[in-house]
Amino acid sequence: MLTSLSIENVALIERLRIDFGGGLTVMTGETGAGKSIVIDALGLVLGERADSAMVRDGAAKAVVEAEIDADSVERLRARVEDLGADWQAMLILRREVTTKGVSRCFVNDTPVSVAILKGIGDAIVDIHGQHEHQSLLRAETHLGILDAFASLDGERDACRASYLLLQDAAARLDAAERARDAQEERRAVIDHQLREMQSVNPAPDEDAEIERELRVAEHAEKIATLTHELLALLYDGDSNAVDALGKSQRIVTELSGIDETLAPLRGELEAAMADVEDVVRTLRSYAERVEYNPDRIEKLRHRLMDLAALKRKFRMSLSEILERRAVLEDERAGLENIDGTIAALERDVAVLRAEASLRARQLSASRAAGGAKLATAVKAQLKDLGIASARFETRLGRKPAAPGALWLEDGDARVAATEEGIDVAEFFLSTNVGEEVKPLVKVVSGGEVSRVMLALKSLFAGKASIPVMVFDEIDVGVSGTIAQKVGAAMRRLSRGHQVIAITHLPQIAACGDGHLLVEKRVAGRRTVTGVRALDADERVREIARLMSGEQISGAALASARELMAIHS
Repeated sequence: MLTSLSIENVALIERLRIDFGGGLTVMTGETGAGKSIVIDALGLVLGERADSAMVRDGAAKAVVEAEIDADSVERLRARVEDLGADWQAMLILRREVTTKGVSRCFVNDTPVSVAILKGIGDAIVDIHGQHEHQSLLRAETHLGILDAFASLDGERDACRASYLLLQDAAARLDAAERARDAQEERRAVIDHQLREMQSVNPAPDEDAEIERELRVAEHAEKIATLTHELLALLYDGDSNAVDALGKSQRIVTELSGIDETLAPLRGELEAAMADVEDVVRTLRSYAERVEYNPDRIEKLRHRLMDLAALKRKFRMSLSEILERRAVLEDERAGLENIDGTIAALERDVAVLRAEASLRARQLSASRAAGGAKLATAVKAQLKDLGIASARFETRLGRKPAAPGALWLEDGDARVAATEEGIDVAEFFLSTNVGEEVKPLVKVVSGGEVSRVMLALKSLFAGKASIPVMVFDEIDVGVSGTIAQKVGAAMRRLSRGHQVIAITHLPQIAACGDGHLLVEKRVAGRRTVTGVRALDADERVREIARLMSGEQISGAALASARELMAIHS
């Protein structure tokens, strides 16, 4: 349960710690005292949207810290430990917001994201404020309420999984069909590019090879002169290297006869002779291949120009053009096979649509059964809350699929579908004998919608494992005996949950196990909001004030004691 809430520099609150007990805690105070600030601060530390306007004037940041008795949320242990935070008996959530709108979140002093903080907060505390009255009047929320009551999470997940598989397959089919529609234009583009490439038909590294060959061909005469000059030096001239090496061998042979230590030189000279002869053979072969051929040079120049033009056209290197050609050829082949691809995808979509339709119909049947049980349960709750003749219905409907939208099968009909199935749900209510049920939005007063919401909360309390429930003025539009019934319902709810209720009605305030008073005062020329727990005598005076205003009469005090005695 929520054991304490510490608030610092939030709106009119400078520094405040509120300790909470179990059961039903009521919170009262004059209009404008700051009751909503406390609820906003609690929402902030539970991960709701942060607003820098919440920071108290003159302060650098607002800080809210909530202490949670972790014994009641043991199921969150794995999630907390996954964050790297130590699990402890007291779970501490903290939120800081600066005047620049920067928000920081912590769980047991471990920094976390707002999403993680909200996930933990949603599992601990359910805050019901005035906006939920309005959400109940929006039919689009009713399907989720029904599914939660009927515990249909598993069927919803299965339905969602089937729908998403169908959605993915349908998207791929649509893309393939659009590709087919555009394939003629695309094929023309591909064919044109391939023709341009094929007209030149480059080979890998052909441009570099032609540049080398052209450089040799253009310098053929110079190459011939230099190779002949080199051959003369090595072999053909009157004075050449081969003759010199031969003479050197004879001298070394004669010297080694005198001094045998010179004998190894004979081998080295023989090796040198062999190397020179190899060079001579290579040069002769090379010289025979090189010739000055103007026609060949012109062809090479034209080929190099064609390759350069192709590279300019595609703004790619030759290797990139060859890669691009391979990609285009694969795409061209794919376009040829598009009809076969579409046929296969159509078969996949048909199978997946049948499966998704079956799951959606099964979910719909479960919803119909759950809707009947919900109607019976809400009727019983509303009777306890003073609407004895209430009739409540959950009606399920389906919408025809819009042209081009994803659809599922319902018999022979094509119906609109979402991840939640094929149903549209709406609550209907009649609160008076003889009147037909009508859509909830059209028949309920403020007091009636409050009681319908309280009835639903009471029903969900038995199913949900959320330990803390907060009601922010759920008593709007009720008074007198009905207010007593609402208070009694909250008190019953508090036997299984910690309930915190902000109220302006004495009948509800009298039901509390604990009572907190929110009040404003001026300190140091600044208005500050404070919260304090009331003792028994103070509770009597506060409940009497709610009855009669600031002028508290003896009769009001007696009535207050009587109200409290009823619920003691």
